[in-house]
Amino acid sequence: MIRFQFFYICILLISFFSFAEDKNKDFNNILYEFKGYSKKTSSYHSLKDFFADNNQIYDEKNPINALFDPNTPLLSMVEHRKPYTGKAILFKKLPLDNNLNVFLFAYWDHNDQDSYYNLPTLELQIFDKSNKLISKMIVVDGAQAECSINKRTRIYKNKKFEIIESEYCIDIETDKLMTEQHKVSYYFIDDKGNIN
Repeated sequence: MIRFQFFYICILLISFFSFAEDKNKDFNNILYEFKGYSKKTSSYHSLKDFFADNNQIYDEKNPINALFDPNTPLLSMVEHRKPYTGKAILFKKLPLDNNLNVFLFAYWDHNDQDSYYNLPTLELQIFDKSNKLISKMIVVDGAQAECSINKRTRIYKNKKFEIIESEYCIDIETDKLMTEQHKVSYYFIDDKGNIN
């Protein structure tokens, strides 16, 4: 009986340490992760401050900024605004593939026509070595209102990435959470730069 219990305890310990090791492998393979917006993000907060909050260099004169391609579909749980048509600033270059240029561009769409207060957005845009656009996707986005939206991302070194979306609706009179929903989507960047 004691041997039998010892056997199950050993199996449990091996399973636990294997799981912990897998979690560490995932953590070590993360190339970039946007965990969420700073608590100080508000109407007086600027895109420059968003860069500083995320330890990135804000450079309006970077020639890579000109590569940004606007009008990317939102592809969100909630279509809270129209596709952005303005300019963006290079947020980060991701060293995913030697044959591709992979960039995160940032912008803040202050559209007064929206019923939401939009937060800064990050777009993943992939180019070939001659800087021809291959694919693009919004990977970080958010908006605050009675129903707030939050989209964040985790990008791995193996060219896989995930987008985690959340929507929270509160009762504005009682400040209580009324509904909450979450969605996780998984993607892969192939060798040609297409997002699948």
